Amino acid sequence: MQEKRLVIMDIQAHKLAFLSEYLRVNDEEVLLKLTSLLRRERQKRAKNYLQLMTPKQLSDKLDKAETDSKEGRVMSQQEVEEFFKKKRAVQ
Repeated sequence: MQEKRLVIMDIQAHKLAFLSEYLRVNDEEVLLKLTSLLRRERQKRAKNYLQLMTPKQLSDKLDKAETDSKEGRVMSQQEVEEFFKKKRAVQ
């Protein structure tokens, strides 16, 4: 668990360093390239995730989501944020 926490902290530190550097960029072309790169990477990851599921698995997942929604098993954005804040505080 300690090792996982260190990895998370390293990632968080890396994000902060990147964000700090990003905020210093004054060249719009560079900002557009960085934004485009992040968007492409996010799309690739989403595509890869969806490709890991068979069409049947995806259909089953969508059916379950619809059932959960109809039966009130949903959380608001605020509830999700609070849940993860509490979860992080416990770790």
